Amino acid sequence: MQTPATVRGNIATPWRAVIVGHDLNALVNSDLVSNLCPPPDPLLFPQGIATDWIKPGRAVWRYLDGHGDDNYKDAKEFSRMAGQLGFEYNVIEGYWNRWTDDQIKELVEYSKQQGVELFVWVHSKDLRDPQVRQELFKKCHTLGIAGLKIDFFDHEAKEVIDLYQAILKESAENQLLVNFHGSNKPTGEPRTWPNEINREAIRGMESRSVPDRAGHDTTLPFTRFLAGHADYTPVLFTERRGNTTWTHQLATAAVFTAPLLTYASNPKTLLESPALPLIQSIPPVWDNTIVLPMSEIGRCAAFARRRGDTWFLAILNGSEARTIQVPLSFLPQADYHVFLAKDKADQPADFQIEERSVKPGDQMSIEMNAGGGFIARFSKDR
Repeated sequence: MQTPATVRGNIATPWRAVIVGHDLNALVNSDLVSNLCPPPDPLLFPQGIATDWIKPGRAVWRYLDGHGDDNYKDAKEFSRMAGQLGFEYNVIEGYWNRWTDDQIKELVEYSKQQGVELFVWVHSKDLRDPQVRQELFKKCHTLGIAGLKIDFFDHEAKEVIDLYQAILKESAENQLLVNFHGSNKPTGEPRTWPNEINREAIRGMESRSVPDRAGHDTTLPFTRFLAGHADYTPVLFTERRGNTTWTHQLATAAVFTAPLLTYASNPKTLLESPALPLIQSIPPVWDNTIVLPMSEIGRCAAFARRRGDTWFLAILNGSEARTIQVPLSFLPQADYHVFLAKDKADQPADFQIEERSVKPGDQMSIEMNAGGGFIARFSKDR
C-alpha cells in the first residue's frame, strides 16, 4: 500500500510540456525542458556550469566487458588505460566498499597521475538516512573521489523525488558529481544542479534483450534524448550489440548526448581499435548540433556536431541497408582533413578506415549495412 504524499506549505505542481518543431532539428535543439527549471544557486555554483570542479568527460567502465579476478588491480589498470585513451574518468562498481581508505586514496592518487578521476557506485537505499548520506559524501570528498553513480531509485513516489533533490543539493555542497542510474528521466534538473552530469532512464547497453537495437538506437535521439542526457553506456563490439555493426556502435558515442560519456567496451579493445583516433577525439559535450534532413525516426539518425573548430558527422542506420548522399554544406569555408570509419560490406564486425581531404562544397556518398553506421571527423587543414 502506497503512503500518501505529505506536503507542508505552498504546493508547486510540476510543468507539463509539449515540444513542437517544424523538423527533427528543431526538436533536438529545443531547450524548453531545461528552461522550465530555475538557474543554479549562485552560492553553490558561483560560475554556474563553469564551476571548475564540474568537468564533463569520457569514462572507462569495468562491467559489461572487462571482468577480472582482482578488482583492485583491475581498477588501477583501467585507470592506466583511461589515461592512455585521454579519458577523464574511471567508473568503479560497488566492490570499492571492500577496500580500505588507504587503498582508495592510493587508487585516487595513481589515477590522477594518469589524468583520470574516479566515480564510485552507491545504492540509493544507503542514502535515505540524512546523517549517513552526509557522512558518505564528506568521506568521498575527503578521499578525492570526483563523483557518485547512484543506482536503484525504481519509482517516482514523492519520497524518492525528494531524495533526488536532497542528493543533488548535498553532493553539490561536497563538490561531488552525480550520475543517477536506475532512475527516472531528467526533467531539467541539470540546469538547477549542474553537478548532475548524467542519468540513465534509458534502455541502454545493460539491456541484453533488445530485438531490434538498430531501430531502437535510431529512435532514441528523437524521443528519450529530447528530455536530456542519458547514460546509455554506448560502444560495445560484443554480441550484445545485436543487429548493429561496429561502425554503428562507434557512431552512438557522437549521436547520444552524455556529458559523462561512459564507454561499455573494455579500454584494451578501444586502444587496439583501428578507429582509435576517432575514439580519442569524440568529445562528451558539443557546441553545435545539426540534425540532417535525411534523418527519420526509427530508420536513420544523421547528426553533424561541432566542438571548437572540429566537426563530426555521425550516422546511425536502422534495420535496412541504405545509401545516402550527404552535402558537407554544414562545414564553414576551409579545407578539411577527414578521418572516417564506415561499414565494410556484409562484415558487421569490422571497420573500413579512410583519410582524405574535403571542402564544404563536396558531397559524400555513404553506403551503410543493415544496422550500420558512419562516423567522420573533419579537422581544418593547417
